[in-house]
Amino acid sequence: MSGATATYKCACCGDPFLARTADRKRGWARFCSKSCKARSQEARTGQHRDYLNHGDRDEPMFPSPAEGDVQ
Repeated sequence: MSGATATYKCACCGDPFLARTADRKRGWARFCSKSCKARSQEARTGQHRDYLNHGDRDEPMFPSPAEGDVQ
């Protein structure tokens, strides 16, 4: 890793991790790992849960294009 670094606390699990200061200024480097970021994102959006539970419904996952729609 090049550039100035510092130790920060993960926004999900609270574990300390090393990140570039420039990345933090951009709003990046909030999580210690991709799995912590995924857990936080799933808690916020529920997107994966909705995807998994979609099999219970009869309508298609993605609506088919209407007659005459340009693709």
